[in-house]
Amino acid sequence: MKFRKLSFQKKIYISCFALNLVLLLSCSIFFYYYTADSLRENTQDTIVGNASMLCKELDMLLRIGDNTLKDLQTDSSLISISRNIGDSSENYFANHVSERYLFQNAFRSVLISQNLKGSISYISGFYDNVGVSASAGASRNISKVNLKKIKELESLMENTSFSSYLPPHEDYWGQGKTVFSVVRVMRDTYHRYGLLILDFDISYFADFLEDFENPDDFSIAILDEEQNFVYSSDSEQDQEHFYESCREALQSRSRTFSCDQMSISGLEVSGAAGWTFILSSSIAGYLVSKKSTLVIAAAMFFILFLITAAFLFLMSHGLTRPLKQLVSQLKNLEPGRNINMQAVSSDNEITILANAIQAFLAEIYDQNQRLTEAHRRTLQAHYDAMEAQLNPHFLYNTLSVIGMTGLSGGNTAVSDMCSQLSSLLRYSLSYIGQSVRLEQEITNAGSYLYIMKMRYEEKLEYEWELDDSLNRISVPKLILQPLVENCFHHGFQQTEQEICPPWKIRIRSFQDDTCWYLSVINNGAPFKEENLERLRLRLEQFRFPEYEEDMGNTLQAHQGFGLENTILRLNIYYRGEQYFRAGTTRQGETAVTIGGPLHPKKPFVAVQGTFKGGTHDTSYDRRRRTCDCQGAVPDDQPELS
Repeated sequence: MKFRKLSFQKKIYISCFALNLVLLLSCSIFFYYYTADSLRENTQDTIVGNASMLCKELDMLLRIGDNTLKDLQTDSSLISISRNIGDSSENYFANHVSERYLFQNAFRSVLISQNLKGSISYISGFYDNVGVSASAGASRNISKVNLKKIKELESLMENTSFSSYLPPHEDYWGQGKTVFSVVRVMRDTYHRYGLLILDFDISYFADFLEDFENPDDFSIAILDEEQNFVYSSDSEQDQEHFYESCREALQSRSRTFSCDQMSISGLEVSGAAGWTFILSSSIAGYLVSKKSTLVIAAAMFFILFLITAAFLFLMSHGLTRPLKQLVSQLKNLEPGRNINMQAVSSDNEITILANAIQAFLAEIYDQNQRLTEAHRRTLQAHYDAMEAQLNPHFLYNTLSVIGMTGLSGGNTAVSDMCSQLSSLLRYSLSYIGQSVRLEQEITNAGSYLYIMKMRYEEKLEYEWELDDSLNRISVPKLILQPLVENCFHHGFQQTEQEICPPWKIRIRSFQDDTCWYLSVINNGAPFKEENLERLRLRLEQFRFPEYEEDMGNTLQAHQGFGLENTILRLNIYYRGEQYFRAGTTRQGETAVTIGGPLHPKKPFVAVQGTFKGGTHDTSYDRRRRTCDCQGAVPDDQPELS
């Protein structure tokens, strides 16, 4: 209730302020969460990328070790010695010094050439052994009895594959070191002579991290091919919880996981060994960035909040001040303006202004209604007057023909002509203010031509080319007969040019997709250019004057007989959508074509002195008046000159 009593300025300010507050808060929250998600995705992408890079380095190291053992495996001198080792209780290499030196020199040579940190050992099929370490030199011989107790060596002896990769494990030589190994079988084409084992020191994993900015923030873990946890460089890590989180990530095929809120881990499967390589990193940097994002979002919110609050206050004040002034001026208008402003109990200046403007509009609307009704009545009167016009000369000529026919002798022609004349007069005086069917117009023109045929006999020839599907089209009355009259008065009987009989008239009705057409074609004199231009100019000046104050004068100035009368009535009936063309065809005949839309939007209908229909533009196109029916005219129709 208190809000309703506030002024319009305060209402608009509070409303915009609340909306702005919601929008700013929504945008700030969206910015924070979007940025935090982006930072987290970047962190995940980084850890996955680093894990993939380190896993590739591990694969490369394993392949180097495998190639190193492959070179030793194919050494003929080593194979020759291995072939001669027999089963005995003593270590073969303890009693055969030269053979031991040969193996050790070969091992030491490849370790130095490949710069490998680790050791290479050979174990015969009877567990005789010899080895070399890159850091400590020659390894001491291990008791054959102790080696036989190692189950992993027993399974390797029985393994039929050429090479194997052993994940991190305690070395077999009693040194207590954690190593990962590459194993190859010493063999020739047909026999196996023991194992070549290359042990890499686990310190290689620490070397992988030396290129990172803070190596201490990272740790490495390894799962074997069966996804058993075999190694972790973080001794303080809860291995059970870490392993469970890792298994869940593998089952969901995710490449990242977090076992606690302070770290993130990336997974990568080794292409060479099939081990799962896990790189873990602290997310302290991500948490710091996330906190910074929150601070930035909050700062932006408060700054934008203060700016928009001040802007909304100034805008609302600038908007309502001129409205208050306008309301004050409207309230103090001098009497006699015929404006009745209703009193409104409201503090809303816009409401008061709207009521004032509504009073103006109501007054203007009442005046327009009265003016429109007067215009319609005047237009109806002129329309009826033009429609009722009939050329009196035709009646005189007809009566003369009847008299001459009666004098010539008693025959049925007199009766027929009287019947046709009766039809003409009845049609002219009927359907006042109404539209007719096109077939009625054609019948009426047929009566007229019959009488003219009786008058001119063999001088006159006429023919019909009609589209019967147009018979029921509604058209204004007396639009065809004036066109036929023009053939006689302006085509065949001009004093300036004599047209020799026979006089030929052809009447056609046709249609296209949207319009109907009616053509009257004759072999009489063509239209005079000045008359055609005068007609065109007069039709251009005519507009459908529904809202013009000088409408009565406009119609009185343009009403007339014949062709112009017909075109003006078509213009009124079709609201400016009529078709008209006059000129000469390609065959040299004179033709006049009129028409209109098959489905007019709202044709003129005269009932009890009022209009029914809408308002349309009726401007006249000098080149063509069509209802968008371009290209519908046949070849024998003229272009305006």
